[in-house]
Amino acid sequence: MSGIGGIFHLRGRKPSKPAIQTMATLHQAEDQLFNGGVGLVGNCVYNNDVLVVLDGWIDDLDDLVRRAGHTTGVDSASHAVAIAYRKWGIGLFDRLDGEFSVAIWEPEPRRLILARDRMGTRPLFWTRTDNAFAFATSLPALLELPWVDRVIARENLSEYLSFGTVHAPRTLVQDVYQVEPSHWLRIDADELTSRRWWRPHYAAVGTRNPRPSEVVPALQEAVQRAVARRMRPGLRPALYLSGGLGSTAIAAAARTMGRNLPSFTVTLSDDPHPESPFAGRIAKLLHLDHRETVVETRDVAKAFDKSAMAMGQPLGAASAILLQLLADAAGTRADVVFSGDGSEELFGGRMLDGLSRSISAANVYSQVPSGIRRLLHSTLDKSERGQRMQSDPSAWGLEQELGGTNLFGVHERRALFADKSLARDDIRTTVLAPFYTDNPTDPINAILHAWLRSRLMEGALVRTGRTTAASGLDARYPLLDREVVSLATALPGKAKIARGPASLHTRWPLRSILTGVLPPPLLNRPKRSLPLLHGWLSGAGRLFTEERLVEVSEASHQMFERRALMSLRRRVGQEPGAARRLWALFFLQRWIDANRMR
Repeated sequence: MSGIGGIFHLRGRKPSKPAIQTMATLHQAEDQLFNGGVGLVGNCVYNNDVLVVLDGWIDDLDDLVRRAGHTTGVDSASHAVAIAYRKWGIGLFDRLDGEFSVAIWEPEPRRLILARDRMGTRPLFWTRTDNAFAFATSLPALLELPWVDRVIARENLSEYLSFGTVHAPRTLVQDVYQVEPSHWLRIDADELTSRRWWRPHYAAVGTRNPRPSEVVPALQEAVQRAVARRMRPGLRPALYLSGGLGSTAIAAAARTMGRNLPSFTVTLSDDPHPESPFAGRIAKLLHLDHRETVVETRDVAKAFDKSAMAMGQPLGAASAILLQLLADAAGTRADVVFSGDGSEELFGGRMLDGLSRSISAANVYSQVPSGIRRLLHSTLDKSERGQRMQSDPSAWGLEQELGGTNLFGVHERRALFADKSLARDDIRTTVLAPFYTDNPTDPINAILHAWLRSRLMEGALVRTGRTTAASGLDARYPLLDREVVSLATALPGKAKIARGPASLHTRWPLRSILTGVLPPPLLNRPKRSLPLLHGWLSGAGRLFTEERLVEVSEASHQMFERRALMSLRRRVGQEPGAARRLWALFFLQRWIDANRMR
């Protein structure tokens, strides 16, 4: 995947050829096209006065162009999008399925349109001056433009430190922005307009719980179709097999098509509780050609730089390092890799049990007479559990600031920043509020949507997509298929938890479609995420930690207090949260250094 980019001059000037050539180099793209006031990088298609450049893939091209009235074949996704745009204009995005970022240029009336797919699986950044507009799927490509000053957007640093990412449309670069997932952006000489073209439809409050017979067969068929859509002729597909439900469901669906995907997993050589044996057992049951990447200390230190550069922007999670090593291994045998990302955010994970109990307690408390609540208030305020009980059940997730990673809290940010005004005490509520108000639904689905929009779209998908691209792979996400997403979001939140006489099963629809595929001990076991590198910083990676800390403390542009950094260092090895915060600072500093930010 080479990416796309371009420069559009608003008032007739020709784009700078050196700037386009630099952009092409950074995108590893050979194709460059100049047409009047626009220069494009990527796989460009010109059709009936419409230029299209696209990163990604579009589902069922023949059906798309047939509905657009086109009777002959098309040779690329860009060609199909050009035909569809001539037919439906900006309304074409409602008819597109796939994973993509796209730019459409109309020489007359000199209009540029940018768009991202429903889940934002491909990035798309932009910047503008009074006379020019530029876009790229790689943030560093825009830093080469003469009007971008490489200045850190310090007002967004608190968001990064809190979540480990900065959410679209914001970035950490002054005057550089992102197109939001499921949005289009239209630019002409006089106006810039952004609109959302899709949103998930969650179950309304009060929706009845469906019977399993209404859900499980439909989900099984939807997952099979989602895998089939991404199993294109001529591609060598592989699978990231974590040992969890999502990747296993993909492997099982592929097997029904007669395809046993090569599978890859990653493990730390000194991990006391590795997930890889479970992945190996699943691979054996499904007859997969399975490879395990064992990571040593030297591999972590070496892959840190590559993964940080691959991101193109700081993302504060060490999992990027392991994903990079996994992508390097898979890249030797595949063109496309399937990922199970999205299963927890759509169907809920192990966190749902505690959440549902806390929300139920808050609901019961809200029905207690107000006089009794006043008497209980001071006692309940003394504990976190009591404070959670007093939250509004309908807005419980937002009041608890749930959604995305929670790295540096308010007090930690105040201690860390030299300029205390950068701490922004209300940053989590400010960022999360639109995600909660966007889709009125029950409290559990509201929390899952906030995780979907923050942890998944702005975190996991970026890490998976960028690391695979750095290894010459294209990542695809069957569980984020439109049909699968629609089935998941239509389920009431409480329907995503199945309670038995002595057990609780979250993500039960996924578990149900794998019943008979996996034995109960594998199907119902608790699962961890990627191996954790938190202990590594204070153990085998001690030298790496000290070197990175020197970089952060000496080259942080006076942003951070040295005393707070040293306090954080002392706590590594004692609290997992301290290690997560250090990794976020290390990725931030490497991005600042690599891109000469100030």
